Amino acid sequence: MPHGTFLIWRTLRLLVPLIFIICLIFGFLSFYLYAKESSEHMHQDHEKVLNLAALALPNAIWNFDQAVIQQYLETLSDQPSIHAVRYYDHHDDLVESITKEGTAISPMTHERQLVYSSSLVTQKVGRLEIESTDQPLVEKLYQVAALLSGIALFIVAGVVVLISWQLKHYALTPLNRAIKSMRQLEGPTEHFEAIPLVRTHEVNNVIDNLNMLGRQLFVMMEALRNNEERYQHFYRDTPALLLVVDMNGIIQDASQELINLISIPRATLSGMRFDELFDSRETDQLSRVQSALQTGTACDDLVLVLKCQYQENRDVQVVIPAAKETQESAMLLLNDITELMQTQKRLMEHELVDGLTRLPNRIALNRHLTSLMSQEVAFSLLFVNIDRFHSINHHLGPSDGDRLLVEVGERLQQCEPDWLGRNGGDEFVMLCDIKQLSSLVKRIEQAFAEPLLKAGEPIYLFFSMAGLDAHAGLQTPNQLLHQLEHTMVEIKHAGGNQYRMCSRESAQQESEALFLNERMIREALTMQWFSLYLQPIYDAASPDLDAPELLGAEALIRLEHPELGLISPDVFISAAEKTGQIIEIGNWVLKEAAVILCEWQKQGFSTRYLSVNASVIQFRNHGLLHQLESLIERYPINPTQLVIEVTENLMLDSEESLRYQLDAIRKLGVNLSLDDFGTGFSCLSYLHELPFGTLKIDRSFVNNVSTSPRDKQLARVIVDMASSLDMQVVVEGIEQRDQAEIFQAMGVRAFQGYHFARPMPLESFEALFGATDSSP
Repeated sequence: MPHGTFLIWRTLRLLVPLIFIICLIFGFLSFYLYAKESSEHMHQDHEKVLNLAALALPNAIWNFDQAVIQQYLETLSDQPSIHAVRYYDHHDDLVESITKEGTAISPMTHERQLVYSSSLVTQKVGRLEIESTDQPLVEKLYQVAALLSGIALFIVAGVVVLISWQLKHYALTPLNRAIKSMRQLEGPTEHFEAIPLVRTHEVNNVIDNLNMLGRQLFVMMEALRNNEERYQHFYRDTPALLLVVDMNGIIQDASQELINLISIPRATLSGMRFDELFDSRETDQLSRVQSALQTGTACDDLVLVLKCQYQENRDVQVVIPAAKETQESAMLLLNDITELMQTQKRLMEHELVDGLTRLPNRIALNRHLTSLMSQEVAFSLLFVNIDRFHSINHHLGPSDGDRLLVEVGERLQQCEPDWLGRNGGDEFVMLCDIKQLSSLVKRIEQAFAEPLLKAGEPIYLFFSMAGLDAHAGLQTPNQLLHQLEHTMVEIKHAGGNQYRMCSRESAQQESEALFLNERMIREALTMQWFSLYLQPIYDAASPDLDAPELLGAEALIRLEHPELGLISPDVFISAAEKTGQIIEIGNWVLKEAAVILCEWQKQGFSTRYLSVNASVIQFRNHGLLHQLESLIERYPINPTQLVIEVTENLMLDSEESLRYQLDAIRKLGVNLSLDDFGTGFSCLSYLHELPFGTLKIDRSFVNNVSTSPRDKQLARVIVDMASSLDMQVVVEGIEQRDQAEIFQAMGVRAFQGYHFARPMPLESFEALFGATDSSP
C-alpha cells in the first residue's frame, strides 16, 4: 500500500469521527438557539394579540355585546400557542374562561387592562388574561429533532457501513485468508507457503507474525511427523510386544506384533480391560499389575499367561515402568518367555528325571519325601536293588544292560506303587501306603517271576529289598535313605535275594556312632592326628627267608587320638566313606606318600615302591585321577614307585568311566594292584580287561594254606591264573614261616605279614631300612 494512501486513510479514519462529533454539537446548539428564538417570538406574538384585544374588546364590553365578546375570546383560544383565555370584569371577577384540555407546557401568563375610552368618559371595564403554552413549539421541535436524528442515523449508518466495509476488506478478509493459509500445517507439505501481505499496515504486522509462527510450527510439525514415523516404526512395527493402558487398566493401543499374536483387531482391542488378555485364574498377579498402574510404581517380576485365539497361549513377563504423577497412561512391555519357560521345564525335568529310565531321580526323590513329610503324611519306602547286576551287565554289554534297566523300571511301574524313582545304578525306590507295603513286595516278586529276554536268552532277576515305615516329623529324607542303604548292605552281606524291614533302633545307633566318628575325623584332620604306618613288602624270591630283600612298603593310615590313643582304621574308615571324608583322608595319604617317595629318591632308593590303598569313593568324578596328576606335577617323584591298591568292590560300585580312569592312571606311570582278591565279587574277565599289574591274595587264603589242601589248591589256582595274565602276585597276612615257604614254592613275587614285620611308624621304618642297609 502506498504511503500517501495510507496517510489519507489514516486521516479519514480520524476526521470522520471528529466531524461527526462537531456536527452533533453544532446541531444541538442550533436546535437550542432555534427553540429559544421560537419561544421568544411566540411570547411577542401573544403581547401583540393582547394589545389588539385591548383596543377592540372594551367597546363590546361597554355596549354589552356578549356575542362579540364571546367570539373574540374563542378566536383567541383557537391560537395553538394559547392554552387558556380568561376575562375579568371591572371588579376583577372572572366572567369568562376558556381552557384547553391537558396541561400547559412551560406556561406563561400575559394580561392587559381593558379601558373604555371615549370623548366623554374613560373607564376600566375589565381585564383580559391569556396563558401561553409551548406545545406547538415542542411539537415542531420534535419534528425537527426527528429529522436531525434521521439525518444523524443515516450518517452513522453510512459511517458504520464504510467502516464495516473497510474492516472486512482490509482486515477480516486478509485475516481469514491468513487463517486458511495456516491450515496448510494440518496436512503433509514439503514447505511452508508464506501468507501474502495486504494494504493494511496493522494486518501486515499480524501476517508477518503469522508467517514467522507458521515457519516455526512447520519445523516443529516436521520434527513431530518424523518422530511420529519413528514412533510408529518402533511401536507399531517393532517385534516387541507393547501394550499402552491408562491408569484404570483400559487398553489404548498395542504394537502390531502383539495384535498378530493374540489375533484381536486394533479397533476391538482399544477400550478393552488389560486383564481380559490374560488368564483370569492369575488374580494375584493381575491385582499387582492394577496396583502398579494406579500407584505409578515400577514392576518387572510378573509372569502371566497371554491368551491367544488361534495358537497356544504364551507365557509373558510383564514389565511396567515407573510413571509420573501427571502421566495418564503407561506402556507395558510383554517379554515372551514361553521358550525360556519350556527350556526351564526341560532342564527341571533333566534335573529331576533319570535320563535312562525316564523315572524320577534321587533329587526328585528328596523333594518328594520333603513334601510328604511337610504334609505330615505317613508312608512306606521300599528300596529295591538288582542282585548280581554287575555280572549281568558285563555279560550282556552296556547297551543291553541299559535296556534291561529300562524294562525293570517298566515292570516296577506295573506293580502300581504310589511313586517310583531310580536312585542310581541298579537301585530303585518306591513309595506306597503303609498298609500296602507287603502286597507291593508280593507284586514285585510276581512281576519278575517271568524272565526278561535279552540278546535271545532269558534273564532271571532277583532283588534285595529293604522296607521302611516313615512317620511325619520323626526323620529327614537323608536319614530315611541312610537307614534303607544300611539295611541294604546287611541284606547284601546275607547273600541278597530277600526282603527285610529296616530296624529303626540299630539304624539310629549307627547314625549316632557315625556322627561321633565324623566329628572325630574332622578334628583329626584339623589337629593332624593322622599318621602313616609302613608295613614292609619283601621279595619272595630271596634265598634267605629270615633276611629277605625289601621291595617296598604299604602305607597304612592310623589315628592317634590324644585321649583314646591309637584307633584302628576299621573304626573310622567305614565312617569316612559314608560321610565322604574319605576323599580328604585319601588326598592327605597321597600327599604324604609323595613326600616319602621324594625322600627315598634323595636316599638313592630308586626302585623301592610304596603302595597306597584307595577307596571306591575316590574314583567318583575322576577325583583320584586329578589328585594323582596334581601330585606328579608338584612333586619330583617317579610315578612307577607309586602303587594304587583297589579292592574288588570297585568292580561292583564303579561307574562306566572306570576303565578310562584306570587306563589314565597307568598312562601316568602309576602301577595298579588289585587288593583282597577272592573276598569280593571275583570275575576273571576284568582281570584281563583292566590294567592291573599286581594281584594281592587275601589273608583268608593264607591262614589255612599249610593245613588245608583245598585252600592250598585254591591259592595255587590264583597264582597260576595271575601268572598266565602276566600279573605279579603279592601275598599278605604271612604269619608263619611255612606259609612263606609254600607261596615261595608257588613262585609269587612278594609277601608281607606279621612274620616278617608289623606296620610301624615312618621313623621306625627309616631306622630299620636306611640309605645303606635294606635288611631288617
